[in-house]
Amino acid sequence: MSQIIALGKFREFFLTEVEEAYAEVERTDSLPDHVHRRAAEIGCYRLTLPVEYGGYGMSVTEYLPYLEAAAEGPGVGRMLVHTTNGIWRPIHNFGSEEQRAILPKMAAGDAVVAFALTEMTGGTGRDLKSVARRDGDFWYVSGEKHLITWADRADWFLLVAATDEGGQKDSLTAFLIPRDTDGFEIDATQHTMGLHGTGHAFLRYKDMAVADKYRLGAVGQGLEVALFFLDYSRVSLSTTMVGLAQRALDEAVAFAKRRVTFGKPIATRAQIQTHIAMMHADIEAARHLVRYAARLCEDGKDFTAQAATAKLFNLNMVGRVTDLSLRVHGGWGYTKAAAIERIYRDARGFWFEEGTAEIQQLVVARHVLEQSSAA
Repeated sequence: MSQIIALGKFREFFLTEVEEAYAEVERTDSLPDHVHRRAAEIGCYRLTLPVEYGGYGMSVTEYLPYLEAAAEGPGVGRMLVHTTNGIWRPIHNFGSEEQRAILPKMAAGDAVVAFALTEMTGGTGRDLKSVARRDGDFWYVSGEKHLITWADRADWFLLVAATDEGGQKDSLTAFLIPRDTDGFEIDATQHTMGLHGTGHAFLRYKDMAVADKYRLGAVGQGLEVALFFLDYSRVSLSTTMVGLAQRALDEAVAFAKRRVTFGKPIATRAQIQTHIAMMHADIEAARHLVRYAARLCEDGKDFTAQAATAKLFNLNMVGRVTDLSLRVHGGWGYTKAAAIERIYRDARGFWFEEGTAEIQQLVVARHVLEQSSAA
């Protein structure tokens, strides 16, 4: 196994090779195989995986600068790093020996696992409408999912379904389902505003027979399995928001220095400097918020409220920063020739990834109210 690549070289991959491939990504809305193979070659999929599975075993705080760097490039790049370095966690923690055998393949880029939770007909958590009915050694699974990242190329799907009608925490069960399961329809025609190349798709299945050996964790443990990925993911996603916002600021600064009006670069004008200062302050605050949540996670402390706080702030932060960057660019920023046009679209995906701002508000408010009651 190769040594961990230097952070600067890691960033360079996303700002050069992934950038150069992005015209093809936009045209085909799929990830070119050579980008995937290069990502595997430089260790993108090994960063946080345990050493015994071929990973580098990075701690959360060691990993975040790498993830932030990946997020400075096109959205497809940060999704490669974010998803793989998160989805191994529930498999490792809840999986059988046979299921954990997938992890070294993930590290090498030879297996892709998609997280299948979101539905069109239901919400998330206890509101899922997908159902799984057990009959002996098989489960018969019916329902649908949508906006499933990497569904176009995933070998396995971590899919959560209701296994009773109680609507309680123990009403859900998770499965790690092979792509080639009979009756599993994968419709990769779901094209999005941004984040092109990430293979979003509809999943459909009716009485799909799934052997019990593909169950991930105990019956009724599905919500716990999902949250084992999602709690980490709030920190991870918050970091990618910082990375993308930093790229938006960098683009604004570069443009402001080269754009000349009335004989002077617009960077010399007070209003442009105000925009740049506000972007910088937002990014600095966001970076420190997420690093604090990461330290709590790394220390084994309860970090749910801090992660939700970071995600709530960073969602709004990346919106403000990309808005201001677009304004600095003026009309040029609204054209396909400007990087901010893509950055702006990619940033809007954060509004819906793994918990909206409204969900984070509920988590944060509940924490604040509980702390107030305790006092």
